[in-house]
Amino acid sequence: MKKIILIILIITVFSTILTASDLKEKLTDEFNKIEIADEFKVFLIAMIPIFELRGAIPIGVLSYELPLWKVFPIAIAGNMIPIFFILLFFDLVTKLFFKVPILKRILESVFARTRRKGEMIEKYEEIGLMLFVAIPLPVTGAWTGSLAAYLFGLKFWKSILFIFLGVLIAGFVVSFLTSLKWVGAIIAVVALAIIMVKNSVKRKKNESV
Repeated sequence: MKKIILIILIITVFSTILTASDLKEKLTDEFNKIEIADEFKVFLIAMIPIFELRGAIPIGVLSYELPLWKVFPIAIAGNMIPIFFILLFFDLVTKLFFKVPILKRILESVFARTRRKGEMIEKYEEIGLMLFVAIPLPVTGAWTGSLAAYLFGLKFWKSILFIFLGVLIAGFVVSFLTSLKWVGAIIAVVALAIIMVKNSVKRKKNESV
């Protein structure tokens, strides 16, 4: 049974990667239509949720053929800039959204999902926030990390510092995997599959208790 679950999970991972690859191609095509420097395109991609730094670095190095030493700091800066605004103004945005019933339901759903994913942050606070952001996996990253920091009431400047440290670690991980090309992609797939299996087993144990 465990082998079947593992096979299904691996197929799911590959499907996710293929989808992400398709999105990456579409995003690259759209940005190629804009007549701006490739460096600025990397900066903008790093600002986008889901893609963030983990999308910006591979696109910058593999698609735009920019040197990694140049892509890395640009992607870090692009990934961090939205975080200041999220942490500064999210309280105001939340109050406005909660006045509209449908937006309130959507936001509450996002909050509930973030709380479920943010057990590490709830337990270890700032260190947990850094590790949460540092792991370049789906539904982690600076955007989700900043939302979790807000929900768990972490202080503004501490949140900025530890999110930045997490982004730096994620940047080194993504840069290393990008430099390995297909080997790096295979490593990422295997690591993601292992994490998904562990999370599935942990969730089943918690449900059975």
